[in-house]
Amino acid sequence: MPDVIEKLGGSVMNLILGALIVWVGQTTYQHAGILAGVGSKLKSIDENFASVDKRNDSLRKWLENVVSDLKDSNRSQFTAKEGDKVVSQIRKAEESAVDLERRLTERLNNLELKIVALQSGSQNLQQVAALEAELAQMRYALTQAAAAPEIAYQTASVAQRPVFLPPINSRR
Repeated sequence: MPDVIEKLGGSVMNLILGALIVWVGQTTYQHAGILAGVGSKLKSIDENFASVDKRNDSLRKWLENVVSDLKDSNRSQFTAKEGDKVVSQIRKAEESAVDLERRLTERLNNLELKIVALQSGSQNLQQVAALEAELAQMRYALTQAAAAPEIAYQTASVAQRPVFLPPINSRR
């Protein structure tokens, strides 16, 4: 009987091992199919990326062509002679701005001198008030028009320049 039990035990063991081998084979086959599906999906994604890269490259090349055409068009429209004209106009504008600034500064200085002279002479107070109002308007206009740092600097220097005069009541 021990022989029969051993044979029966060996057969059951062989049966269990066989079933286990079949189960592992089926699972491996199924997983291989799933892995093959995942592999094909990854391959299609790579192909999609490659097609997008090709489209982006063609779009980039098109954009470079458009930009170079625009540059060429602008170069042909804007010649060196026209550039010299623009430079001369800019220089004229700068010169006129400097001249205007100089004249405005002179006018402000003259107004300040007139005010000081009228105040020291104790003359017509209405005329002094009118000159002070005109001076304030000119200073305000100058600060409003001071877009360039040079003008703003000169405005500050004119407005903050101290005036040293003798006292009004003293006689010479």
